[in-house]
Amino acid sequence: MSSQTNEFIAGCVGGMVQVLIGQPFDIVKVRLQAGNSSQKVYNNAWDCFKKIIKYEGGSSALWKGTLPPLLGVGAAVSIQFGINEKTKQFAKKITGLPQLNIPHLFGCGVVAGMATSLVSSPVEHTRIRMQIQGNGNATSSTFGCVKKIVRSYGIKGLYKGSVPTMWRDGLAFGIYFSMYEWITKKFFTSNQPHAGLNMGEVLFAGGIAGITLWLATFPIDMVKTKIQADNMQKPIYKGIYDCVAKTYQVGGLKGFYKGLSPCLLRAVPANGATFLAYETASKLLNSKGSILEKFSLML
Repeated sequence: MSSQTNEFIAGCVGGMVQVLIGQPFDIVKVRLQAGNSSQKVYNNAWDCFKKIIKYEGGSSALWKGTLPPLLGVGAAVSIQFGINEKTKQFAKKITGLPQLNIPHLFGCGVVAGMATSLVSSPVEHTRIRMQIQGNGNATSSTFGCVKKIVRSYGIKGLYKGSVPTMWRDGLAFGIYFSMYEWITKKFFTSNQPHAGLNMGEVLFAGGIAGITLWLATFPIDMVKTKIQADNMQKPIYKGIYDCVAKTYQVGGLKGFYKGLSPCLLRAVPANGATFLAYETASKLLNSKGSILEKFSLML
């Protein structure tokens, strides 16, 4: 297989692992972000976690809306890693540098994140629609949710919130990839960040990169979630700036950080595992041997 195909497959593996590990934290984050401050449903993240399990069908409810990100995030992460690597190669060619510096790595990550938003925006919109549903207003399935949106609002409806998604993803993955490579180069290897890293080093670097990403971009993610969770027939928010103004009016600066704690708890295992799965899959796919042998090792 070509190196591009290997990048795609490794990225898919990393993305799917990220979703499976991070989904319970993510549904709590989304519920807290999307909630109306004047009608408090959850006291805090732990209260939200308990109520979802108690009133919505047990622990399986924590994985509500998993299918769209499992399929879509796998593709999105593969695009992120693939475009990031291609952009790094291009940057090395035009700069003549054997190793890129942090601003170069940040720029490559921004390009990868903004490109990925074309996939991540409809995936996250669908996931959020599924995650905010309780027992009383549940859509039959993920595909039922997609059909309902498209039937009523067209393909454009799936891309609701695409602008803040692009802003968030551009900044997020600029930070994500540059931070990961800076940590691995600074603390673990001097010349080649991805060579010879053990499991603990990859998990640590990925986890710190994930925490840094969310600390920097959480207010943008809050606005994105509110817009995507808004009523599509009678929206509360007229646009991005209206959402920012109304969020600040109700909760001040603190209002932009609702749901941060489960997000940070998710960041370490989910993002550490993403990089570990990606690095492991990349090494296996780039090693010698048949395709069946490689996949049997991955499984």
